[in-house]
Amino acid sequence: MRTVSKPGSTSPSNRNTLDATPTRKRSGHTPSDDGTPLKVFRPDEVSEGGAPAQPAEPSSPAITTTALQSAQILPMQPVTGSLARYSLRAPANLPAANALGLRVFKNRIYVDIAPGEIVLVRETGKAGEYRAALVSELAALGPVLFYHPQSKTWTLERPQPLPEPGKVIDIDIDQLIRKVRKDHAQKHLVHTGNDDSFEYTAAQKGTLVARGLRQFPPEQAAIIRSELQAVENIFADAGHAIGQKYKDADAVYQSFFGVDHHAVTQQFADSVARGQALSREYQGIWGGEKFLGIDEDSNSAAWMYKKDFHGRFFINRKYMQRGVLSVSLGHEMLHTNRIDRFQTIGPNAADYFYLDSRLGRLLDWDSLAVYDVPERGVCEAIMRGGLTVEYLNAFTSDHDNFLFGVSDYLGVGDDLELQAAVDLFNANPSLRAHLAVNNADSLVYAAKSMQTLHRSKIEYAWLDSLIDD
Repeated sequence: MRTVSKPGSTSPSNRNTLDATPTRKRSGHTPSDDGTPLKVFRPDEVSEGGAPAQPAEPSSPAITTTALQSAQILPMQPVTGSLARYSLRAPANLPAANALGLRVFKNRIYVDIAPGEIVLVRETGKAGEYRAALVSELAALGPVLFYHPQSKTWTLERPQPLPEPGKVIDIDIDQLIRKVRKDHAQKHLVHTGNDDSFEYTAAQKGTLVARGLRQFPPEQAAIIRSELQAVENIFADAGHAIGQKYKDADAVYQSFFGVDHHAVTQQFADSVARGQALSREYQGIWGGEKFLGIDEDSNSAAWMYKKDFHGRFFINRKYMQRGVLSVSLGHEMLHTNRIDRFQTIGPNAADYFYLDSRLGRLLDWDSLAVYDVPERGVCEAIMRGGLTVEYLNAFTSDHDNFLFGVSDYLGVGDDLELQAAVDLFNANPSLRAHLAVNNADSLVYAAKSMQTLHRSKIEYAWLDSLIDD
């Protein structure tokens, strides 16, 4: 999404382009020429038309089949332990499994775990790896499943090949991989993926001028490193605030996650820890090569493509500002899941809605509370049920992420109208908390508010110590 400068605003702008293409398309949805949903931030053009579409990967081909009968949750009996809560009774008209043992229906994937029993699965981002999932989950949180071609079922146990006697070879694969990676690191740090579809897409917007921080001018590389350190500080301080269990933290939680914040605070803490670990890895040996420089005539600060397994940041060299880039980088890295060369797995956050204090007048709320982090007041109004269609339209003309988030959580059809989805969102505190804790803007600004709280506590403690002396 494009970032537009906000003159007079006290908060940095961090609306960046992101490949947030949903895994399915709403009926009647018309993508842009290359199948990319629009994602445009226009705070000063609320009533005007949209911005240019952003390319992304083509959507999956449509699948035609008969109506799928409602899957029934099976009683917790013959299914293996941790799969019991995911087990569904297979409808008679479910499409047959393909050669990989996958049954695909309406862009959802099911696998057989026993005769007549199926489980919904989602691919984790690692090729060929599938985890059990619930419809209400944004990302697959269940155990990894493995396909057994002989029985044509999926289980928790990895299938073991039966070697012929006398032909067993004992090889430490992990040690071999480490050696290859070490040799590769000595010779060539640039990741695979050069000139791939993501770089091609970015190059359509401007000129690709740098791969890796070493190819940026020294002063620009220094800004990126400094802003990455600022991102780490945000998440680290937020983590300290969470660990200290400050009484004032409850007010921050309620501002960003609503009255049902107790149900999602642990997930927020997990996302903060993941964000801190990611910001460190981006400063490490493999992270330096994940920053690509683009010269683009716009005020987009930075963006990444969610489906890019390499986790690369595309930095607009014409819009690099200290104090602004850090929140943008923190927002974007929260979108990641698995990244090659990294041990950390990102929280896979989505873009359901954005936070901007200048657009608070479009919310259904009389006045916004004023905080050190202005975005907190906006989120507080939204979490109290003040979201409006006008506010959502101020950022983008494509609302599939929000619509799918509402429909998935409530288990209703995918053809919701935007106003109906907003009404459901405003009426359901649990839904609001669920979407907010999986929303990149809510996470990064909640972390920043927790950082502010933590530093104020440290400052007051220091002043108290001076008085005691």
